[in-house]
Amino acid sequence: MSVKKKQKEFIFKMLKTIIILVVTIVFILPFLWMISTSFKAPDEIFAAIPRWLPREFGFGNYVGIWSRPNFPVFIVNSIIISVITSIISLTVAVLSGYSISRFKFRGRGFFSALLIIVQMFPSMLLLIPMFVIMQRLNLMDTHASMIIAYTTFAMPFCTWMLKGYFDTIPTSMEESARIEGCTRMGVLIRIIVPLSAPGIVTVSMFAFVLSWQEYLYALTFARTEAMRTITVGIALMQGQHGSVNWGEVMAGSLIACIPGLVLFTYLEKYLVQGFTMGAIKE
Repeated sequence: MSVKKKQKEFIFKMLKTIIILVVTIVFILPFLWMISTSFKAPDEIFAAIPRWLPREFGFGNYVGIWSRPNFPVFIVNSIIISVITSIISLTVAVLSGYSISRFKFRGRGFFSALLIIVQMFPSMLLLIPMFVIMQRLNLMDTHASMIIAYTTFAMPFCTWMLKGYFDTIPTSMEESARIEGCTRMGVLIRIIVPLSAPGIVTVSMFAFVLSWQEYLYALTFARTEAMRTITVGIALMQGQHGSVNWGEVMAGSLIACIPGLVLFTYLEKYLVQGFTMGAIKE
């Protein structure tokens, strides 16, 4: 390899590294500023010359946000909605994804393409129709309204992801199990689901995060404090005359990020495998 070619490759790698570093810094700076602000006193937050690190680290903002009467309720509502949405989306996606992957039926290709097409439309287009439906079904200001809405958005993507993962699993394993007397449902539960653990974790995380961070539908469907989720609760935390305690807002936002960070930390290896979906399982 010539010296000029080596120099070009080195320059290309350096430029790529610099671009990745700059993009990473741009994305992580707001998160770091949120963490810093959550430990600052009110007078330091509005200082003329901002500081990255607070002069004195304090947990007053965390005590204040947790002392609010409805903040624990917001967290519980978000957990209930996100967990149930994930379970329903996962159950339906496993059954429908396996059916599309293994069975041949009329309209199979169109239905598969439809799963991708529906992802092209913004969820805001469905807000008014779903509002009318929930109102007529008397589901406004309930967990069910948000669970139904979020499941509607998560299920097509989850189904498509799992269908692609099921395609990578050899059918010979299922055939062997069927010869041994295992039923179709038994094959799905005992063979397909365990082998598809990375894909299942991926779609579960997608459904959970989608439900946890959604704001517009939660704001529209939840009419009382008792039904608000954590995203809406934090966004509407205003004091008298519209004043906002930004220290408590940042502390609440950081608390809201913890479940996603914990899940991503412990399930990272499954997420990488689930998104790549390249290997044939043996």
